[in-house]
Amino acid sequence: MKFIHLTDLHISPGSTRKPLAGTEERSRQAFAEINAVHGDAELCIITGDIVDDPHPEAYDCAEELISTLTMPVYSLLGNHDNRAMGLNRLSSLRSDRKGFAQQAIPTSAGLFLTLDTNNEPEHNGMLCADRLDWIKEKVDATADPIWIFMHQAPFATGLAAMDTIGLDPAAARALGEILATSGKVAHLFFGHYHRPMSGVWNGVPFSSHRSMMMQCALDLTEPTYVPAVYEEAQYSVVLTAREQTVVHYHDFASRAETASMGPATG
Repeated sequence: MKFIHLTDLHISPGSTRKPLAGTEERSRQAFAEINAVHGDAELCIITGDIVDDPHPEAYDCAEELISTLTMPVYSLLGNHDNRAMGLNRLSSLRSDRKGFAQQAIPTSAGLFLTLDTNNEPEHNGMLCADRLDWIKEKVDATADPIWIFMHQAPFATGLAAMDTIGLDPAAARALGEILATSGKVAHLFFGHYHRPMSGVWNGVPFSSHRSMMMQCALDLTEPTYVPAVYEEAQYSVVLTAREQTVVHYHDFASRAETASMGPATG
């Protein structure tokens, strides 16, 4: 199975601010390439911060762009998103019975769960009792492998400034108990940090990648502001089978020169 992971589009139509200028165009470029090269993907997941400033024009632009993808698309909320506006204007966003933007998606690889960590107007993430109950219900009800998608990571990443607006620690512990106890989680995908990273949390492999705007610099000490760097935007191509998962980080807008390395002879 192949699927696409996108995150942190920060779509800002008409913005001339340097961090946000070009987010619409880069998203459009990414979607066009995904359709052309990865049209065989089963689905695409977008892990939040669909827009930078939540207003109707931005969400309408996001809906127009996301709708160009030829595969099913499922979005979730980030700390820059507005739940009510997103649910009203994005066809890729759906709510659970309590009104949270969470979805359980059956796939050929297992059950995909998209979590709602939105805590507006605050920028840190939250999972309240209702959201945690929904997660536990879905985890308990399936025997399939489970794939988790969320905006903030449920652990400290070492990026000091971004960790101050990470997931609420109590919520992270509660989520960890649900997932670790189940033994069913194949992989965890998140956004928020605007950096490629991977590792293991409570026995669960995880990965994330860069955004469509400026990126967070690799700074493990500065806690008061987010150091930024203008690195290339990315999306991930995920290939999974029963015995393995491979995540390819792709700098789709890179201008690096390409060439042949010769025959594949080793």
